[in-house]
Amino acid sequence: MTAATAAEDAGVNARLVAGSQTTEPGAPLMLVDGHHLLYRAHFGFPRSVTAPSGKDLTGLFGFVALPRKAHREHCPGQEVFAVFDAEDGAAGRAENVPGYKAARAGADHSPVVYLPAVKQALDAAGVRWLEQPGCEGDDVLATLAKLAVVTGREVIVFSGDRDLYGLLDGQRVRVLNTQLPAGSQLVTAADVADRFGVHPVQWPDFRALTGDASDGILGVAGVGPVTARQLLAGGRRLEDLPETASGRAGTGLAKARARWPEVLAWRAALRLNAHVPVPDDLLTGRPTPDLVPASQLLTEAGLW
Repeated sequence: MTAATAAEDAGVNARLVAGSQTTEPGAPLMLVDGHHLLYRAHFGFPRSVTAPSGKDLTGLFGFVALPRKAHREHCPGQEVFAVFDAEDGAAGRAENVPGYKAARAGADHSPVVYLPAVKQALDAAGVRWLEQPGCEGDDVLATLAKLAVVTGREVIVFSGDRDLYGLLDGQRVRVLNTQLPAGSQLVTAADVADRFGVHPVQWPDFRALTGDASDGILGVAGVGPVTARQLLAGGRRLEDLPETASGRAGTGLAKARARWPEVLAWRAALRLNAHVPVPDDLLTGRPTPDLVPASQLLTEAGLW
């Protein structure tokens, strides 16, 4: 960490603590990855849901139902807060990494039609949410997680997006993916180390080497998880890679060196920005009451 980065972190931490004095002691925090959940609800909900009018509302219904179930089963007594991507959120990274999330342009984005109703449903449920202009939701999630941890709160991020593994911090920050098998749905830093052989702080380095198709990160051809794990052994970061290596690691190292500027740019794009300027009073620190069933909420909110 450079002196400038350390100073910046110190300034951010001071601002977050100063802006959060009224929330201590705060309830644990359940952060909802809004866009990820919306797409999962629309395309992966166990059954289609049709409103009395005959309109397909699967995405909206699922978005309301899934956090309710997660809150009741995994996060009781926690404050719930939802975060969404801004429409122009990926623009900054795309300037530095051509092709960043470019493949998503041709994807089916029909779930976004539900966004206004989803936000209205959250308001009706008493769940606060944020769509920060110019920001990707992952960066806002990182910032809010940092804010909560600074004030002594535990955090669970409800998402199936592996990009968020970089946030994992012992038992203080965990990722909840309810699509994983029972008993392994709460992902910890130790789980990532056991499965991938790297620590969360190394996650952007690991993915820069191996690639991330969903984000348009090509990775180094011929460098898979095993080779990347060998190169990053002992907690090494990209800057710490050895000058030479033997066997498969040596071949992977040479290939990475040949594309070094791109590898560093990919890592920069994969790093989460926990310094998004968000309002100081976003989090209340109070537990969110049990959420009502989706059909009841949508009826009461006039969205059914």
